[in-house]
Amino acid sequence: MKDQLHKYSQKKLLKQFMPKNMKKTFQEIIEILKEKLNDDVAMFAYHDFDQDKIGLGEIKEVTQKGGEGEGNEWYSVKYFTDHDIYIRVDGYYSSYNGTDFDNGWDCCEEVKPQQKTITVYESK
Repeated sequence: MKDQLHKYSQKKLLKQFMPKNMKKTFQEIIEILKEKLNDDVAMFAYHDFDQDKIGLGEIKEVTQKGGEGEGNEWYSVKYFTDHDIYIRVDGYYSSYNGTDFDNGWDCCEEVKPQQKTITVYESK
């Protein structure tokens, strides 16, 4: 009991005195997600969690592709606003199983938004 109280006090003190703007790296974020989501990458992919309990600030899904009628490619990109980190999680969709994340947390990678100019040709 005494050890639990000591650990609680340490966490409380760290939280109280740690700068709010301390940014985490991609790897640190992944480690926190693994711990808080019981190592379930699908919960992260589907945004099936209370982000307040994760402790990483606001998490926005900025894009998502895949699912029924869209082929077997599935992905979602999350933006961790407090840390300026984008994480893409890739899965494989099949009508029989839904979306699978066979590579576990290895299906997550840090990405950055890039603007691209494209040329299209339309009929007159």
